[in-house]
Amino acid sequence: MTLPASIRFTSVFLLMLILFQSLSYAQNRTFSVRSRLFPVGPNPSAIVVHDMNDNGILDIITADRGELVDVREERPANDELSLLVGQGDLNYIKHHPSLKTGFAPYAIAIANIDAIRWPDIIVTSFHAVRGRHISLFLNLHHENVFQPVNISIPEDGLGYYRHLDSDHSPLFTKPGLTSLAVRDINNDGYRDIIATGWSSDVIVYLPGQADNFFGEPSFISARGGPRDLQLADLNGNGHLDIVSTLYSSDEVAFWQGDGRGNFTKTNRFQTRGRLPNKVRVADMNGNGRLDIIIGHRHTDDSIVIFYNDGNMQFSTSQEIMLGTDREILEHDIRDIVIADLDNNGRMDIAAACSASAKIVILLNQTSGNNGGITVRREDYSFPEGTPHALAAGDLNNNGRIDLAVTLWDVNAVGILINQGQ
Repeated sequence: MTLPASIRFTSVFLLMLILFQSLSYAQNRTFSVRSRLFPVGPNPSAIVVHDMNDNGILDIITADRGELVDVREERPANDELSLLVGQGDLNYIKHHPSLKTGFAPYAIAIANIDAIRWPDIIVTSFHAVRGRHISLFLNLHHENVFQPVNISIPEDGLGYYRHLDSDHSPLFTKPGLTSLAVRDINNDGYRDIIATGWSSDVIVYLPGQADNFFGEPSFISARGGPRDLQLADLNGNGHLDIVSTLYSSDEVAFWQGDGRGNFTKTNRFQTRGRLPNKVRVADMNGNGRLDIIIGHRHTDDSIVIFYNDGNMQFSTSQEIMLGTDREILEHDIRDIVIADLDNNGRMDIAAACSASAKIVILLNQTSGNNGGITVRREDYSFPEGTPHALAAGDLNNNGRIDLAVTLWDVNAVGILINQGQ
């Protein structure tokens, strides 16, 4: 059967229009998805990129949490990190053997702890049985070895305020560490650790020391399930402050630092969403003040920016919904990173979404420095795997920020290459 000429013309025109729109869409996209994946351990829940051997190439480290099971089991979770050593040209070789941590490694930080040239690895564990709450790996680069040091947090002052099973036994362990930051908080020249104890409603502060790396911890009450934290000078007085999501009470809380290792609770308020998970700090609207960015998990597909008014009140906020219906979980934001992804001098947002299996990029298009921001959205998917954690860095040394993504289901790391525009 031969179609009429008018219909054939219309069909060809529509096909050309679709191809043109597809090509225009592809040309306007900031990233390309690299097809090759790099295997890591089970359920990689956190990721960082850093040049661990000073060769000018970023390496990739993942915390391979595994599946969380009953803490009374012999192995309540996995207990390793994967180190992918960069070879150049976006090629990586997995370091063997894997670095052994406490059970359920949950968060990673990189810092020079021992004052030797090479950066070290610090990891918190969620199922921290047998006292392996924090693992420090000293980077002995010339020997191709990471020397492990186990750091225990005393049980004194640690309660348990989360989930119980039918026998009224804890489902998780104390203190259930879910995030950490490593900085010189008290200005004594040594790196300190500060971490969230979600199971115990505390923030744990371990001061750095010359002899034993870290001294006895102190505890900051953080009722509401502290889940993630950041250290930043939020009020511009030269001292580091704490901002933390309170996962169980749907809040964000602030503690003002005095530069000597002491913190005073300053403010807490609702985050405009349920289950606030990740928190980041950046100047989003270009007014010179650090704003707070919150990503919600499981129930809300929302990212909320709280704009800094200079007095740690954050009374103005902006909500960015990734989904179309607040009552339907379409994306499930597991991680967010903030970086200037399109080199326009503005900070952008990338979100790893497990339900939609997408990386959502929100490019900051704001031209002024007052009020909120406007964004242009791009969505990316890998052929397989569920995005869970993100890290940003120039992986191919071309002056643009790329993204490394942990992928559940396939237990691998994928890469989004920043191709610019």
